[in-house]
Amino acid sequence: MAHPPPPPNLTPLQSSDPRVIPPFAVHGRLGAGGMGVVYGAVGPDGRWAAVKVVRPEYAGEPEFRSRFASEVALMHRVRARCIAPVLAHDTRAELPWYATPYLPGPTLGARVRQGGALAPHQARVVAAGMAEAIAAIHAAGVVHRDLKPANVILAPDGPKVLDFGIARAADATALTRTGGLVGSPAWMSPERYRGTSGPEADVFAWGAMVAYTATGRPPFGDGGAETLMYRILREDPDLEGLPPELEEPVTRALDKDPASRPSAGELLHRVAAADPEAAAGADDTTIVDGLIRAHWAGGAVRGAPAPRTAPTAFAPPAPAVGPGGGPAGGGPGRAGAGAAPPPRRRFRRAPVVIAAGALAVAAVGGIGLVNALEGGDPEPPAPDPAPSVETAEPGTLAGTVNGAGSTFLSSAVEAWSASYTAERQPDTRISYEATGSGAGADAFVRGEVDFGASENALTESQVAEAAEARGCSVVQFPVLAGGIALVYDAEGLDGLALHRTELADIYSGAVTAYSDLDGAADLGLPDLEIVPVRHESEASTAHVFSRYLAADGGSWGADNVGDDTRWGPGVVAASGDEGVHAEVAATPGAIGFVNASYAEEHGLDVMPLRSDRGVEVDLTPETTRAATEQIDLDGTDFSLDAVQGDSAYPIMRVNHVFAYECGHPEGTGSVLRDFWAYALGDEGARIAEGAGYTPLADSVGARVVADHVSRITEG
Repeated sequence: MAHPPPPPNLTPLQSSDPRVIPPFAVHGRLGAGGMGVVYGAVGPDGRWAAVKVVRPEYAGEPEFRSRFASEVALMHRVRARCIAPVLAHDTRAELPWYATPYLPGPTLGARVRQGGALAPHQARVVAAGMAEAIAAIHAAGVVHRDLKPANVILAPDGPKVLDFGIARAADATALTRTGGLVGSPAWMSPERYRGTSGPEADVFAWGAMVAYTATGRPPFGDGGAETLMYRILREDPDLEGLPPELEEPVTRALDKDPASRPSAGELLHRVAAADPEAAAGADDTTIVDGLIRAHWAGGAVRGAPAPRTAPTAFAPPAPAVGPGGGPAGGGPGRAGAGAAPPPRRRFRRAPVVIAAGALAVAAVGGIGLVNALEGGDPEPPAPDPAPSVETAEPGTLAGTVNGAGSTFLSSAVEAWSASYTAERQPDTRISYEATGSGAGADAFVRGEVDFGASENALTESQVAEAAEARGCSVVQFPVLAGGIALVYDAEGLDGLALHRTELADIYSGAVTAYSDLDGAADLGLPDLEIVPVRHESEASTAHVFSRYLAADGGSWGADNVGDDTRWGPGVVAASGDEGVHAEVAATPGAIGFVNASYAEEHGLDVMPLRSDRGVEVDLTPETTRAATEQIDLDGTDFSLDAVQGDSAYPIMRVNHVFAYECGHPEGTGSVLRDFWAYALGDEGARIAEGAGYTPLADSVGARVVADHVSRITEG
C-alpha cells in the first residue's frame, strides 16, 4: 500500500523528543508553541497524524489535567465535516497528548497574508464550514474559545477547524490566571475581555474570521492587545468590501451583546441560503458537502499563490497582538508666565503607505523637525563603520524558523516575515507565537524554538541551560524600541514638563498637588490634587517606568523596580494602556504612563519630560530613535534605563531577541541569520516604523547585524 508523503515542513526531532508515542511512530516536529509541541507521526495504518503533546508545566497542573481529560473526551465524540477529529489520546500519560489527522494545506491566516482575500464563493465555503464545525462543537457541550485564522486549515477537501476545547482546559489553570486570558486579541469577543465566555464568543470569532477571509483584513484592524480590546469593546467593525450575501450574518455575529447573536447552526443556514442548490439538504453536513462540491475544487488556492506551510495545530502562529511602543509627535516648548498657553501635545506622524502583500513601505511626508536647542548636546563622535553583512540573494534559501515570546514584537515579526517571504525568500517560513516574554524565554531555554524574544535579556543561568539544551552557544541582540508616554487630561497643565525626580516624588506620594511642584506659580499650575495612575506591577510597561525612576537612585531607590516596586499610597493601578487611559480620562488631575503607540492611536495629550540639564524633550520619532544610539552593545542587557542628553527621549523599552549560534537543522541557520539581517536593515526599519515601532538607529542596527546576528551559523 502506498503511503502519503511526509509533511513538507517536517523538522528533525531534538534529542529530548520521543521517538514513539504508542501507537504512533514519531518522525519529526510540525511546530511548537505556548502549550506544547506538535509532532509529525505515522499511525498503524501508515497515515500521517499530528500528535499534540502538552508542555510539562501544564501537565504538572492537576486542574489542567482534569479539564484536559474531560475536554478531550468530549472532542473525541464530536463528528463534523469540517472538523479535524481526534484519532487517539492519552490524558493519563506523564505528558498528556491527543492526535488528529495531518491536514495538508495552508492555514487561513497564511493564505490571506500571502494571497489576500478569498474569492466570494470560496469565502462562503469557509464561512459555512466554520459554522458547521462550531455548531457540532457546541452541540457536544464544548466551547472552542480560541478560534483564529491559524486554527483553520484550508485542506484539499474543505476547511477544517482545529484545537477546539483546549483553550478552555488552559483558561482556569494557575498558569493562565497569572498571565491573562487564553485567546488571540483580534478575535476575542467583548464578553471575553470582561472575563466571561460562552458559545456566543465563538460566534463572535466566527464573524471576525469570515470578515477577514472575505476582505483580507481583520474587522477591528491591527495593533497591540490594548488597542484591539478598546476597538472591540467600543467601536463598530470595518466591514467595507464584504460580499452582500455575508453582510447580514457577519453583522449579527459581531453584535456586542452576546444575547443578540445567532447560533452557529442558524449562521450556516443563512450563509447557505445564497446557494439554494447547496442548501437543499436538511442537515448541516449535507449543506456543507454541497457547497464544497460546488465551490472548493481542491482548496482555496485558485487565483492566488498558496504559501508553503505545514499546520502547527497546537499553537500555530497568529500574532494578533502589536507593539508596546512606537513613534509619536511632539509639541512646542514650555510657556513662560503670562504667555499664551501652547496647544496640547498630541502625536503627529508622517503618513505611511503599507501595501498589503508586498508590504512596500514608503514615507510620504516629513516626519517633523528635530529640536534645535541652543547649548544642547554636542555632536556625538561618528562610530567606527561596522562591517556589512549582506543578505542572501532572493530565492536562494529554504526552511522554517520558529520563535516565541514578547507580544511587543509580534506585529513587527508578522510584517517582516510577510515581506521577507513574499519579496525575498518564498521557500521560507517564519513562525512566531506571541506567548509573552516569560513563556518565550522558557520555550527558548528548553530548546523548543529557534529564537525567543523578551523585554529582558536572558540571565546567566538561562543562557547556560539553553546552551545545554541544544549543545550550542547563545547570542542575544536588540531589535526594536518604543517610548513610554506621560499622558494627562486636565486644563492648566499644557506648559508643564517633568523631570525624573519630580515623577519619583509624585509616584512615591511625596508630592500630591500640582501647586507643590517647583515653578508652579510661574507656570500658573492649578491648585489641583495629582492622581498618579500606573500599570499593574507585573506589567512590563510598569517595569520600564520604575527602572526609569530608579536610574539615578535618589529618594525612589535604586532597587525599587520590577514586580515588587513600592508605589506610593495614592497611586491608582489599572490594567493595560486602555485601563490607564480610562482612569486618566475619568479622574480630574490624573496623570499616567502608556505606550507611545497607544497614545498616538487615541490622540492622547502627552507631557514632555525634562533632561538632567532642564531641557524639555518631546516624544517624537527623532528623539526615540536618538535614544537607541545609547544602547550598549558590549554586554547582553540592552535596556535603556538611563538615557542621557537633551535630544534623546528618556523613557524607552527595548526588545531583546536570543538565538542559538549553531545546532540548527539544515537550512534553518541561514534563514534565521538572513531574516534578522533583513529585519535590522533599511527595509526592515521602514516596515517597523510603519507598524508603529521605533527602529534602532542606523549605526546601531548595522553593528548588531555585524557583531551579533552574523554569529548564527548552520549545523
